[in-house]
Amino acid sequence: MADLKFEVSRTALMLVDLQNDFLHAEGAYARAGVSDPAIAALPGRLAPLVESMRTAGGWIVSTHFTLV
Repeated sequence: MADLKFEVSRTALMLVDLQNDFLHAEGAYARAGVSDPAIAALPGRLAPLVESMRTAGGWIVSTHFTLV
């Protein structure tokens, strides 16, 4: 595997649509009977990466899709 080098202060972690409707056991998808343990586990699995980026001075970008 190649040794990757990058400047953390110029790097962003992008989180896309990690919202309760998609992930939470009481969210819209779960209420509709759609669920997956791997998807529900995403917040816990991503939390250490988010914290590492924060600690190292990287950017964290989060997008949210909303219906009104």
